[in-house]
Amino acid sequence: MDILQLDELTDDMMNLRNDDFYNFLEVALNKDLCELFRVQGIRDMSSLSSITIDQITQVFTFNIMELNNLKKSLGFVSTDGNFHLRLGYRNLLERLILLVKSKKSSFVKNFELSNKHKENQINEKLLEMWKQTSSSSNKACIPILFPWINNIFQNLEKTKNRYRYDDHIQEFALLIFIFGGRNCYEFLRLNLPAALPHISNLELIIRSQELRMIECEFRFNLLKEYSQINNSNYIFVAEDLTSSITCIDYDVQSNSFIGFSPPLVNGIPESNFFRTENFNELKKWFDELDKSKFINLYMVKSLALSAPPFILSAFGSNNKFTAIDIVKRWLFIHNQCLIQGIRVVGFSTDGDARYLRAMRLFSRFFAELPNFNFFKHHDGFDIKISNQWSWFLMQEQQIFLFMQDPIHIATKIRNRLLSRVAKMKMGSYSIDKEHLIDLIESKSKIEHNLTKTDVNVKDRQNFSSCLRISSEKVLYLLNKNEKAKGTYVYLTLLNLIISGFINKSTTIEKRLYHIWTVVFICRLWFSWIHYLNITNSNNHTNNSNNNSQSQKKIKQRTFITRPTLWCIEINAHTLLYIILLVIKKKLPIDALNTFGFNSQICENTFRIARSLTGPFSSVTNFSVKSFMKRSEKISVVNSIKGRDSKMRDYCFQFPQHHKNDKETYDYSVDSIKSLNLTEYDIEKIIYHAFESAKQYVSMVNMTQLLENKNIYSLPELSHFIKTILSKPSSKIVDYTEDDDSNYDSDDDEFEDDEDGSVTFGDEGQMLPNMFDEEEEEEEEGNIVANDLSNISQQNFKGCRIYDKINSQHMNKFFRIHINSSVKYIHKQTACWLLTTSKNHLSSDRLERVKEPKDK
Repeated sequence: MDILQLDELTDDMMNLRNDDFYNFLEVALNKDLCELFRVQGIRDMSSLSSITIDQITQVFTFNIMELNNLKKSLGFVSTDGNFHLRLGYRNLLERLILLVKSKKSSFVKNFELSNKHKENQINEKLLEMWKQTSSSSNKACIPILFPWINNIFQNLEKTKNRYRYDDHIQEFALLIFIFGGRNCYEFLRLNLPAALPHISNLELIIRSQELRMIECEFRFNLLKEYSQINNSNYIFVAEDLTSSITCIDYDVQSNSFIGFSPPLVNGIPESNFFRTENFNELKKWFDELDKSKFINLYMVKSLALSAPPFILSAFGSNNKFTAIDIVKRWLFIHNQCLIQGIRVVGFSTDGDARYLRAMRLFSRFFAELPNFNFFKHHDGFDIKISNQWSWFLMQEQQIFLFMQDPIHIATKIRNRLLSRVAKMKMGSYSIDKEHLIDLIESKSKIEHNLTKTDVNVKDRQNFSSCLRISSEKVLYLLNKNEKAKGTYVYLTLLNLIISGFINKSTTIEKRLYHIWTVVFICRLWFSWIHYLNITNSNNHTNNSNNNSQSQKKIKQRTFITRPTLWCIEINAHTLLYIILLVIKKKLPIDALNTFGFNSQICENTFRIARSLTGPFSSVTNFSVKSFMKRSEKISVVNSIKGRDSKMRDYCFQFPQHHKNDKETYDYSVDSIKSLNLTEYDIEKIIYHAFESAKQYVSMVNMTQLLENKNIYSLPELSHFIKTILSKPSSKIVDYTEDDDSNYDSDDDEFEDDEDGSVTFGDEGQMLPNMFDEEEEEEEEGNIVANDLSNISQQNFKGCRIYDKINSQHMNKFFRIHINSSVKYIHKQTACWLLTTSKNHLSSDRLERVKEPKDK
C-alpha cells in the first residue's frame, strides 16, 4: 500500500489502534517509521490530527544511545548537532498527517451537518404534529415553542459566554420576566439551560428601548407610531389619579429628583424641574415644597377595538390643580396630537368635581368661558341639529367630546341608594335599600343571587354589586312587591346605564335607546321634585320655621346627586353626537364602540402596576419613581400586543379572562350602510325612549303632577329642563383663567359622605416666584453644603458617602462638609438622609396591622 496514492482514509483506518495501527504503518510507510511511532508512544490513528512532524522527530535532538541506529536510518545529524529527517520520509509523514486531518475535519463537518439535520427533523416533526393536533384556526401563526427549541440547540453547541438569543426569544423572555417577576424568571433560567438570557441583559433591553417613562413628559413621538401600528389616527384619551407613597427619589438618568409635586405652567407639569447641585437647596425643598401624594396618569386608546392602550404620560401631583389647569392641559394634548396627525375624539375621567366642571366649561354645557377662544384654529367637530330636537341640549360645535367613566356613574347610583343621608322618593313610593335586604332575608339566594355585602355602604367601588342588584332576577322580584315600585324603577335606571354605557354586546341602536330612557326618566323625576310640595308631603317639614334652604336640601336628598345627573347628561349627548358624526362620515365607524370610552384603562394600569411586585412581596403600593419603572414594563407588554403579538411568523398567546370571551358587537366589521341609521331613525328611537320613560314614571304615580304643570310632553319637558339648567344656580360662568377656587354650585354640599372622591380644599397653585432665587456659583463642579456637625463618625460603611469619587460621576454626588472634612454624598443617600417620615396607604399591610391609638 502506497500512502502517497491514497486519496482518503477509510473509517476503519481512522479507528486503528495499538498493534493494528502499527501493522498499518509498517505496510503504508516502513518499519523504521513505525518504530519511531512506537518510541513516541503514538498508539492510534486519530491522534495524528493534533501532531506535527517536528514533534514526532523531536526525540532525535537528544543524545540517546538506544536510538542511534534508528536515527541513522531515518536521517542525518549535522555538525551543529541538529537532526534532519530524510526528505522521502518527511513526505510520507506529511501525507499521512494530512490524510488524518482531512478525515477528522470531514468527521466534524459531517457531525455538524448531522446535528443540523437532526434539529431540522425535530423542528419539522414538532411543527407537523402541532398542525395535525392543533384546534387553532390560525395555523399560520406559529407558537414560540419551535424557535425557542431551535435556539436552545444552537446555544448548547457553544460556551455560555457565547450564547445568543433571537429577537423573538428576547421578547418572550421579557414577557416571562414582567409577568412572573424576578424569582420566577430566575427559577426558569437556572433549570432550563441555554433557554433564557441573563436577567441583567433583560434590564438592558428594557432601558435600550424607546419606551422609557420620564415624569411629566408626554410621549407624542411614540403616540404617532402607536397610531400607525393600529391603522387609526383617531384616539380617545383617559385620565385618572391614584394615591402614591410620598417618597423622594433621585433619578440618575435625568439627574433630577422625583417625588416633589411639579409646578404647572398653563396646566402642563414641568419636566425635570427639580435639579440641583446644592445639598442645602435640596434640604429646603424637603422642608418647604409639597410632595406628590397622587399619580396623575394619561392613557390613550385607539378607536380600533383590538388595539391595546398606550401610556401617554404620568406625573406626581399634590392634587391642587384647578379645572382651568385641566382645560389647558386638554388643549395642549389636542394640539400636540394634531401636529402628529392624530385626532383626539374626546377625554374620559371619573366623577371628580373639577373634571366635571372642566368638561362642562369646555363643551359649554350650561357653562361659559368667555376668555377662551376654543375655535380659533377651526379644527373642531360641527354638526347641525334640527330645531325639532329641543331635547338635545349640547352645543353644535365642539373641539372634542367627553365621557364620564360609566362604571363610576353606576357606583354613584348604587351608593346613593345605600346612603344614610339620602331619602329618595319617586311619586308615591320610596327608594329604600331595605327592599333589597328583605329580598336577601326572605328569599333563597338562588332566586336573587344577592349577598349582604351588596348592600354594604362602606364598599363604595363595588361594581359587581351594581350588576347583581340591578339584575333581571332582582328586578323581577322587586316588581312583584307593590311597596318596592320606587326601588324597582330606580334599579331599572342602573340596569339601563350598564346596558347602554358598559355592556359590549349592546348594539348602537339599543345603546341609544337605553341611555336616553335613563335621561328622560331623570328629567321627569327632577321636574316632579321641583314642583313637589315638601310641606304637604313630609310630616317632619310641617314646622313653619323651615326656610327655603332646608326645603332645597330635602329636595336634594330626594333625588340623585347633581354631579351624577350631569354625568348622565354629558354621556348621553356625547353618544348621540358621535353617532351623528359617524353618519356624516366625519368619524370612522370604529367610533361607535363607545363602551371603550372610559377611564378604566387607567384603573387597569394602576392595578397591573401594583401586581408587578412579584408573588413573594406584600408591597402593592408605589412611589412616583417606582410607578414610572413599572409603567415601562407595562409599555413593553402593550407594545408587543400592539403588533398583534407577532414577530415574523411567530406569535405570543396571552391569557384572556373568561368574561372577555363573550361576543362583542364590533361595528368595524360592518359598513355604515349596513347600520342603516339615519337622523329620522334616531328621532324614532328617542321618542320611543321618552314613551318608555313615561311608563316608568306612571308606575310610581308621578304622572298627575307632571300633567298639571304641563311638562309631560317631550317639547314641554325639554323647555322646562333647559330653563332650569340655564339659571345662575346651575350654570357656570368662569371669567378668569387662573382662579378656580369655587366649586360648582350644583354640588350637594350636604352630601359629603356621598361623593367617593377626595375632599379638595384650597386649589391655589404653586407661587411662580418660589424658585426664582439665583443659584450660587458652583465650586469644582458641586456646591459645598453647610457643615453637618451632628455627625461624629468618620466611617460610613453601608452609606454612599466617600472621600473621593470618579470625576465622571461628579453630578451624582453632593459635596458636603462633615466635621470640617469634605465628603461626597450620593444624591439618593441625601434623599434617605433628609427623609424623616414615611407614609403608608390604607391598603398597605403595615397600616392594617398597626395597633390602635389610645383614646
